[in-house]
Order: sequence, then C-alpha cells, then structure tokens
Amino acid sequence: MITKREIRLAILGELSLQPHQTVWDIGAGTGSVSIEIARLCPTSKIYAVEKTSMGSSLIAKNAERFEVNNINSINGKAPKILFDLPNPNRIFIDGRGGNIVDILNICQQKISAKGILVMAFATIEHSCQAINWLSNNSWQYRLLQLQISRSMPLNHLTRFVPLNPITIITAINCN
Repeated sequence: MITKREIRLAILGELSLQPHQTVWDIGAGTGSVSIEIARLCPTSKIYAVEKTSMGSSLIAKNAERFEVNNINSINGKAPKILFDLPNPNRIFIDGRGGNIVDILNICQQKISAKGILVMAFATIEHSCQAINWLSNNSWQYRLLQLQISRSMPLNHLTRFVPLNPITIITAINCN
C-alpha cells in the first residue's frame, strides 16, 4: 500500500531529517516514504524493511524509477531483521504489521541518543500499544491525528471525500 501524499508530508516533517543520517523505514510497503526521504536527503542511508519479497522488489524498482541510489531494500520480518542493520538516527514505523512492542524494544536498543521515532497508525489499538510502550520506557512523545478530505467532482458541484484518519506519534529518545 502506498502512503497517501498528505500523510507522507506530515511524516517527513515529523522526522526532522538532516543530511548524513541513517534512517530505517519499517514496514516500507512500496517504498513511498523511503523514496521521499532519499530525495530530500541524498547523503543519508535509508534502510527500507519490508516483510514481503514482492514489496522489497517494488521498493528496488521504485528507487530505480525515481533515480535514488541511497535506499537499501531489506526483505525480512521485523523485529528480527533489525538486529543486522546499522544504528539509526531516525526511524519510521508503518503500524499496520503488528509486533509493535517487539519492534520498539529493538528500536530503543539501536537508535542514537536524541534519535527521533515516528509511527503512523490507522487503528486505536496499535496507537494505544505504542503510547503505553513509550510511557513505560520514558520516551517523550506527541500525537498528531490527521483527518484529511480530498475534493471530488459530483455532477457540476464539488464535494469532499474523507480519507481514513491516521494517528502519527513522534517520540524522542531521551534515555
């Protein structure tokens, strides 16, 4: 699934990207967030982790299509695959895949001091799991809920069609 453009923009803003960083995109899907990061920060290294081989292949093809060469498409299931990656400065987690607590435990071990973690969730339950974990592990965090609608023609009129609301959680490693 491709992260909607408006959601990607918010995620990129929350990541506070800088040059020469190592960035993990966990649950990268087709790589839309990874590609945006790669285009904004060509000196950074992006590790796009996707559990399906089809998704990993799409990430590689999309990186080639958009002419970015700083994305490493990693086929594997988080959290296990994360142990082998270089320590990140920034992490984005697409919260559709589950295992959020196990993934966050590894992220906490690997992320740099003052590193930023951004998560996007479509469900209340996954958001609550992440918030509970962040609270229990003394991370500072904030929530942003996006409820976006796009215009759509209706005969000679225009109406708005809502997208699914997304909760973005941004956390800073203060440990």
